Amino acid sequence: MGLSRLELLAPGAMQTFSGWRLALCLAGALLLLPAAVYWLVQAQETRRLEAQLAQLQPARPVRAPLSAAQQRERDSELKQVAAAVRQLNLPVTRLVKTVQAPRDLRVALLGLDLNAQQGQDGASVLKIAAEAETPQDMLNYLAFLNQQPMFSSVYLLKHEMNANAPEHPYRFQLEAQWRQ
Repeated sequence: MGLSRLELLAPGAMQTFSGWRLALCLAGALLLLPAAVYWLVQAQETRRLEAQLAQLQPARPVRAPLSAAQQRERDSELKQVAAAVRQLNLPVTRLVKTVQAPRDLRVALLGLDLNAQQGQDGASVLKIAAEAETPQDMLNYLAFLNQQPMFSSVYLLKHEMNANAPEHPYRFQLEAQWRQ
């Protein structure tokens, strides 16, 4: 006996639709016909309402292109806003803690200028005004700041001895470049 055909149903089980089976199948189709018609009507109504809704949506206004002068003015305003945001995002507390001199250096901070000007290679510039008792304290403070990882470079802008003060302290200004 050859294995050329595989039958899953018992012999005689496969019969055509005839008699009561055909009537049952037609009755089922007739029962489903109103549901199919209802579904088609609802789908068509949905498409009609969606099209109507799309027509009622307000059209997005098309902005007229700005003139060159208006564009330059808008760019200037955006730069000012960006500068204000940069000012607000400055790590002031961290900067102040970083520039405070250690106790063994006799240096007093007189002022910090956090204008956040952009220096070379995208670094921000911090200007420091300070006073030291001796020139060696001034140089040690400069070396201290150069060792801080927050600063990429620190250099002395100017210095002078305050002859009017009783102990003749040295006033100096530094500029430190730091990355945000």
